[in-house]
Amino acid sequence: MKKSKFLKVFSSAMALSVILAGCSSSSSSSSSKGTKPKVEFKTSVDNGGSTKDGQTLKYGILSPQPLTGMWNPVFTDQASDQLVNLNTMGGTFPTDTEGRVKQDNEDAPVKFHMDKEKNEITLTIHDGVKWSNGEDLTAKDIVATYELMGNPKYTTNTNYNDSYEFIEGMKEYHEGKASTISGIQVKDDKTVVIKYTQLRPSILWGEGMVSDFLNAKQVEEASKDFSKFAEAELNKKPLSYGPYYLAKEVSGESILAEANPYFYKKDQVKAQKIEFKVIAPAQASSVIKSGEVDIIEQVTSNVYDSSKDLKNGTFLGESSRYMSYVGFKLGKFDKEKGENVVDPNSKFADKNLRQAFLYAIDRDQINEKIFKGIRFTPTGSGMYPPALGKLVNENATSAKKDVEKAKKLLDDAGYKDTDGDGIREDKNGKKLTFNFAIRNTGNDYDQALADNFIKSWKEVGLDVQLNDGKLMATKDFSQRVQADDPSIEIFQGAWQYGTNPNRQELLGKKAPLNLYRYTTDKFEEDFKTQATSEMFDDNKLKEAYNKFDTEVAEELPFIPLSWDTNITWVNKRVKAYDLNKIKNGEFFLYNVELTEDQGAK
Repeated sequence: MKKSKFLKVFSSAMALSVILAGCSSSSSSSSSKGTKPKVEFKTSVDNGGSTKDGQTLKYGILSPQPLTGMWNPVFTDQASDQLVNLNTMGGTFPTDTEGRVKQDNEDAPVKFHMDKEKNEITLTIHDGVKWSNGEDLTAKDIVATYELMGNPKYTTNTNYNDSYEFIEGMKEYHEGKASTISGIQVKDDKTVVIKYTQLRPSILWGEGMVSDFLNAKQVEEASKDFSKFAEAELNKKPLSYGPYYLAKEVSGESILAEANPYFYKKDQVKAQKIEFKVIAPAQASSVIKSGEVDIIEQVTSNVYDSSKDLKNGTFLGESSRYMSYVGFKLGKFDKEKGENVVDPNSKFADKNLRQAFLYAIDRDQINEKIFKGIRFTPTGSGMYPPALGKLVNENATSAKKDVEKAKKLLDDAGYKDTDGDGIREDKNGKKLTFNFAIRNTGNDYDQALADNFIKSWKEVGLDVQLNDGKLMATKDFSQRVQADDPSIEIFQGAWQYGTNPNRQELLGKKAPLNLYRYTTDKFEEDFKTQATSEMFDDNKLKEAYNKFDTEVAEELPFIPLSWDTNITWVNKRVKAYDLNKIKNGEFFLYNVELTEDQGAK
């Protein structure tokens, strides 16, 4: 049930119960150590009770977006779909408390063995691991998955990145210069050896390797016509070697998973069916009150606040890998070159301006009042939240709101109010307006948070207007931000980080998900350093990541807004649930036992 590497772009606004935008206080200190969430949660619950076999576990996914119906565990890029896939078809490589792959684990579906001297990874399939149609998982399936990942004809594949090119022959295969990947060698039906030009410590977090595999026959069929790839059986009805397979879908609303009769640990599967159901944030409190679901993950602060006194379940919580941010558009992604190109003429090319945007807002007050004290202000770049454990930068600080400092930064940079209307002109004395994109998630807090930002920036003389004069629809926001719509100059979004601490996917020169379109030679050198064999030393790895964290914070391609607490609601009919056991790989969703026929109300 552990979450593997995935990223998602989404709005991070929350309910505004107190209007804060009019506050104009400035801090006596411009920076401080990071805060902690004000609300503390239990991490486990034991409800006891007699269990019943054959029940359906009802799992709520709190999301303003419908399920996309893309059920391929390798290529899904929406977090809600990922949640379904990870708990039904995922879990190929168990991980430790730091999120790293457990090496030489004989009990894993596929054993992972690393030979640093030979630059090789050996994957060995556990005896008895079968697809949900009864056929064996074989080396052919592993090879087919890697070939699909690097297929040169799959031009819209956003999951492929430079890290896969450390596999010998992958770059040539991806460029269409080779018919096979020379570094992927089949030893026998159950064993595949993958040769790398260099083994980097980030591979233990899943970088440059596939974390779950696809059925070779389904891959072959889907690869015949990539223009129809999304509709292929591989994506709509993929076979599974995990505890469940996907049996029935209600478009966008729910998906029913049934126990895989061929799962190699089927005796540990307690719930024979799991119904995953999307719950709109506006309906979440009533759903919890009615008891119609058993578990809801990623409960938002306003849902918690309105439901915390109910007695039919328990809220559990732990630090998450989430970070919301305000991003600056600093360039474009050149599709022909396949890389991000920084625009020296971008409105936000001047770092003083970016810093002024930062110092104009009161992140502490937003997180404490708007987000109910469940979210808290990040330190440093914000890219290394407490959930990352040992790699956290303890020396990083957090900038405080400082109106006078923001004004001075703008004055020094040449942004001055030349006509006395309270709004600053650009360096040439011309009218200056910034277009701000923020999503409408269907909740009552998006507009309020947008207003908070806009009023705070206006307080220091910056004219910021919403794109199109309103909040954006979810799909429109995602498409336009990723396509570098020139009308979007600043945007508010969030990342749900995976266990891999490497941030090349988000700030690398060739990373499509580098939505800020900002790169530096220093960043690229940092990525190279983080990838060296020396980084297998945890102390050196920490030093390298802390250095990178500091450099990103100084460059400020985005303003880190919030870190978060991952809140899970557990119905009383769930016998027991323990977040720490989940984190340690000792407990999975298929282990959950239920005690009542109906959810507790």
